[in-house]
Amino acid sequence: MFNTNHVNRLLETKPTEAPGSLGSLDEAVLWENFKKGNELAFSILYKRYIQRLHNYGMHTCRDKDLVLDCLQELFAHLWDRRETVSSVGSVNFYLFKSFRRLLLSRIMARKRFSTLLPGSSAVFFEFVPSAEQSMIDNESKAHQVECLKTSVKALSRRQREAIFLKFFNELSYHEVAVIMDVRVESVYNLISKAIDILRSKLRISIPAIVAVAGTILG
Repeated sequence: MFNTNHVNRLLETKPTEAPGSLGSLDEAVLWENFKKGNELAFSILYKRYIQRLHNYGMHTCRDKDLVLDCLQELFAHLWDRRETVSSVGSVNFYLFKSFRRLLLSRIMARKRFSTLLPGSSAVFFEFVPSAEQSMIDNESKAHQVECLKTSVKALSRRQREAIFLKFFNELSYHEVAVIMDVRVESVYNLISKAIDILRSKLRISIPAIVAVAGTILG
């Protein structure tokens, strides 16, 4: 039903709700309609999440082709298994967890990505803006972005991922813990230490940090 070209086209456009009554329904209802084979419900969920998952994937491995392939595989697999896929309490959590598992399995399967595996000293979750997002005409905001990018380098790979999932994708501490396969207490510690580092380097509040980072994470 979906292919890489389709994914690419959606990434080039701003997410919009599909026309019709389904567009205003909450995700639990959309998910149940998708499970019944409703293509419109599935398309709405797809458009809501394609860009967010793409951003997450690109901050993970920076390989666009691999990320697109995994996105295509994830959604094609979901559609093919729509009648047997489980009901979910949070579509957001389910999709991020499934995509992360799929993406990391593909990374591990490719020897040329071995330097990006957990435990490596390679950069993971580097907050790098796209070419269009880099063109910030406000000098003050541009300076803040540069300071944020520099400060983020002081965070560990897992701190970056925890911050990204919690603050930019609205996942709970418990959900972040499950996705990252760590204890909830570990997520609290990761985020707490990351916040302390960012505050000490940037000297601004976390809401301000999130606002600035939003300009480069999209």
